[in-house]
Amino acid sequence: MRHAPTQASSAFLKRSIEPLRLPVGAVCIFLATADFLLAETILLASNEVYHRHLGVSPSDIWGTIYLSVTAGLLLVAFMAARGAYTVSGILDDHRVIKTLFTGWLFAFFAILWLAFLTKTTSTFSRGSLTLAFAVGFPILLPGHVALARVLKRLLAAEKLVLRTAYLFYAGVPGMEKGIISKLGQQGIAVCGVSNIENRDGTIAAQSVHAGVAAAQAAFRFGPYEAVYLFCPWDQRKLIERILEEMCRLPLPIYLFADAYTDKILAGCPLHTGWQRAFEVQRAPLRPAERLLKRLFDIVLASLLLLFLFPLMAVVACAIAIENGRPVLFQQTRRGFCGNPFNIYKFRSMTVQENGKEIRQAQRNDRRVTRLGRILRRSNIDELPQLFNVLRGEMSLVGPRPHAVAHDDTYSKVIESYAYRHRVKPGLTGWAQINGFRGETKELWRMEKRVEHDLWYIKSWSVRLDLKIIWTTALLLLSDRDVY
Repeated sequence: MRHAPTQASSAFLKRSIEPLRLPVGAVCIFLATADFLLAETILLASNEVYHRHLGVSPSDIWGTIYLSVTAGLLLVAFMAARGAYTVSGILDDHRVIKTLFTGWLFAFFAILWLAFLTKTTSTFSRGSLTLAFAVGFPILLPGHVALARVLKRLLAAEKLVLRTAYLFYAGVPGMEKGIISKLGQQGIAVCGVSNIENRDGTIAAQSVHAGVAAAQAAFRFGPYEAVYLFCPWDQRKLIERILEEMCRLPLPIYLFADAYTDKILAGCPLHTGWQRAFEVQRAPLRPAERLLKRLFDIVLASLLLLFLFPLMAVVACAIAIENGRPVLFQQTRRGFCGNPFNIYKFRSMTVQENGKEIRQAQRNDRRVTRLGRILRRSNIDELPQLFNVLRGEMSLVGPRPHAVAHDDTYSKVIESYAYRHRVKPGLTGWAQINGFRGETKELWRMEKRVEHDLWYIKSWSVRLDLKIIWTTALLLLSDRDVY
């Protein structure tokens, strides 16, 4: 049982307590004020440029000031409501960009709507407003991001303290080092640690009592702002005992979820009126995202077919001359939710296997024709799958579909293999551009392919699809894993 920091953890504590101490509110006010002043300056400067330097008669200065103040307040209010001025909001670059852009749109939409309702649209200069809207975001973004990165660097170096806390944990001595370091990078300084003994799943009452006594003594010596509990959620008696004994201090107590519970709580909550549930498995794509992905597939697949049709016609004629008909090879694959469909390819082999046993193509495989080697090396044999995309059986990007025989084999040895069928299969995918395509002699290669496919399903976005398509185009002529 330990209720004072060890020499190792003292270094962490010293690093966290000595730096600049600022309340969280001060940081929030600082960022919000900077955004407000920058937004106001943009509108005032745009008005000046438009009226003074473009030869347009000047507008009412007080009306312009009123407009700029309103825009700044609307922007700051929107960003505050979206959590842009919290520590987590500051640390998330993607969230910062999205929130700032949406807030800028909201500010101008709100101004126009208010002007319409109050019938004052004629008092505002449309030209200066348009100029401010156009140049505002490109100016706001670097300014906000620069300030946010300064704060991020101070937090990462543990040179800025936003709040202090006392730490309780039930675990192996020494694990508090990692916790203290991670909290320090969030601006949280740990001013004391109590490790509750846990022997064979049994919590000693005297250990809890001594830990609480140490926490209370530390509060009297130097008041801190919160108590953090890191312990398994199945330790119900431990949690209740700490809460009972710590109720004397006027402090908030936060129970951090363990790894398993955190995974559950990350799901979207469902309120049924009498009980709450958490989504432990979500649909990979929401209805709106599925519609967006489908429209993306239809538009791009149609354009590719229109552009590549002459090449596909020449390839079809060449196959017919060398090997006769059929020109296309069809094979049963499993698609969305495991539903079977026939995939189309240009015929590149002398066999057309579609049974319970299918042998993967290997290097110098005698079943591959001379023309087929060129088609497979350049991936031209895959082009007819654009028709599968238009039919809705496949997507341009997604997990590559395997032969049914291979699905049956790998689903028995790779536990998460079936999750690949939660989205439509694709012509290319995240696994393919990361080197996991072609023959899979070793099981680990298929495991890595599945791992990449599942990451793609969880991380889908239009931008990610565009990145995969662009990278695939660059790799078409340099891939050496396809025979």
